[in-house]
This record gives sequence, structure tokens and C-alpha cells, in this order.
Amino acid sequence: MLNTKDYNALSLAQPTNFKGMLNSGELLWGTGCRIPHPEAARVVAATPYHFCFLDAEHAPLNATLLVSLIRTIQYHSNGSMVPFVRIPRCSPELYNYALGAGAGGVVMPHVQNAKQAEELVQLCRFPPLGGRSFPPAALIGEQQNRTPEGKTTYDVWDEHAAVICQIEDLEGLENVEEICRVPGAHVLTLHTWSSAVDGLFVGTGDLRMCLNLAHGSLDGDEAVFLSALRKIRDAAKANHLPIMGFGISPSGVELRREMGWNAFIIHGDIDAICTSAVQSLQTYTDAVSGAGANGCPSVRAKNAKQSFKSPMASLESNVKAVIAKQFKVPVDELTTDAELKNGLALGDLGRPQMLTALQERFDIYITDEDTDGFTTIQDVIDYVATRLWWYAI
Repeated sequence: MLNTKDYNALSLAQPTNFKGMLNSGELLWGTGCRIPHPEAARVVAATPYHFCFLDAEHAPLNATLLVSLIRTIQYHSNGSMVPFVRIPRCSPELYNYALGAGAGGVVMPHVQNAKQAEELVQLCRFPPLGGRSFPPAALIGEQQNRTPEGKTTYDVWDEHAAVICQIEDLEGLENVEEICRVPGAHVLTLHTWSSAVDGLFVGTGDLRMCLNLAHGSLDGDEAVFLSALRKIRDAAKANHLPIMGFGISPSGVELRREMGWNAFIIHGDIDAICTSAVQSLQTYTDAVSGAGANGCPSVRAKNAKQSFKSPMASLESNVKAVIAKQFKVPVDELTTDAELKNGLALGDLGRPQMLTALQERFDIYITDEDTDGFTTIQDVIDYVATRLWWYAI
């Protein structure tokens, strides 16, 4: 397993070489910190992941808080975890703050064409490679001087910090090749070619919505979805770029590995809190009540809407248990490859009744369009479990 510290700069105030880590070919595992507080980041920094995903697109992070979270991750992990930040295009000022604080990588969501990719590079690289402004107080004292021989801190920033484009729209999918081929100024000067973009991040949730697939789902095996992933893979491979994304399930990670992905976000602080809370309460209630392996029904019912268990297998088990109860059959006798029917399926429960039961139990909204292409009960289990996992992280 790759050791992040092997890629540290000579000062923790400078970014770890996340670009080098992504290009190492090694498998990288990421966690996430969605609770916008330094204390949450301090706890996350103690976990054994290669990088931490900080999301300024979907979390309320201003410049001061974002800088604090980045430095907390960097210093409290003692350089063993790389802060990796997603920043929307509508907040360009955050890129300089994030990189100045020591982020090892940044990703812009919804990159749709080469022009937007060029704008991202301009925000992140110092002249002549880009237009990033000189940060007078980002490094203080010896922090500025601890560099490899012949290198400046600006070289370290440009060479270490990964600039990632997130592909998740139809336009971005259509233009993924030109996005990958955005050139850098230094490359043009040398009369050779190389990409100024350091990698791609695939946003499967938005991509699936744009492809008119099940809303709220993050994975699937539909031909149009797999074709889109292959197009992204081919563009990245042709331009020697790594691919990142969310790991939805162990089997899904293996499939994405075959498509060239090598960095996965598989965990998060909210997920950990929900998992630990539910599991601990269940374990102790079982012990006191003598309920055994099947647990205490009253506790399960009370916490049904909070059952954000990880890994994915636990979530699938929760969903399967709800369906089995509605079918009035033991869980181990539920035939998950049974065909869904608009009328009766098993027992006295049809497809509409089953979806209604799942919505009420897990407090999620499922439309007929979401499940239009589903043919088996297992399709429903996979879909609902994925929705719950996504809410958890």
C-alpha cells in the first residue's frame, strides 16, 4: 500500500505531491469530511486513508473555514493524508486559498469544455504556466526555504498540486478528449505536448441524471452508462491521465479498476457516525435483551430511517429485510431475482406496494421513472442501498 509520506514536500506547509501519487499506478483510498468544523477534520485526519475529500460545492465552506480544514487535515495527519478539495466554478477565489493552505489537489465540478479546463489551470498554476497570484503570506519563514535544490516553492506548488476536471455532464462527456488535451504554457515553449490537466474525476450521480437514468443512483450497468464510462476511460488513457471517483461497492470498485480508475472515495465522517451509532445501539440492545443475532425488532424499527450501514452489503441487508417483511417471508427465503410485476409478486405485495413500503421506512422518494428499467427485486435492493449510501457520505 502506498505511503503518502513518501510524497510529502520538505515542509508540511507545502502541498504533498498528490499528482505523483495519482500517477504512481497505486490504488489510493479516500475518506471525506463533510461536517464543516476543524474538530471533525481533526478526527478524520487520524484515519488511515491516503486523502480526504473536502467539498466546497455541497458544504457551506467560506475561505477561512476551508483553509482551517485543509491545515487541520495536513498537520494532524502529520502528512499522511492529503487534503483534496472540490471547488465550484462560481467561487474562483477559493482556489488560491486552498492551494496556499496546502491542498494537494483541487477539482472543479461540471467542467464541460476545454475553455473551462483552461480557466481552471489558470487559477491553479503560477506564471508562465497559469495566472495564479503570488501569495505573500501563505508560507512564513523557513517554510519558504525548505525546497529541493534548484527548486522554488512555486515550482513545488506547480509540480505537486493536482488539477482535476470533473466530468458529469453531456457536454463534458462530448468534449472529454479536448478537456484532457488542454496544454500548458511550459509545454508549448519546449515545442512538445503534454496535458496541463492532471486527471479526471467522474461524477456518476450527475452523469446518470443527464443520461436520463435512475435519479439518485450512482452506478448501473445500462449500456448508455457503460458507454459513457468507456469514452472517459479512452480519453484519459490516450492522454495518460488518472481517473478518480466514488467507490459505491466492492464489486463496483473492481469494475472501475478495470476501467483504469485508481483513486476512490469510499468513506466519510457522516457515514462513520451513523454506522457506529446504529451498530452500537443494536449490539448492546441485543446483549441485554438476549435477542441474539437477529437483533431487537423494536430497535431496528426505531432506527430504520437511520440505518446508513457500511459497507454496501450491510445497506443491502437492511433493504432486503424490509422487503422480506412486506412479502411475509424469512429474509433467507426471499428470492431476489424474482421478476417484478405491476400486480402481485410474492405474497400479497406488488411492485407499487413494495416501493411505497421502502419510501416510508427509509424516508426517501422514489418515482416510477426511477425504477422503470428494473426487472428484479435485486435491482430495487441495489438502487435503494445506493441512495442510502450516498446520503450517508
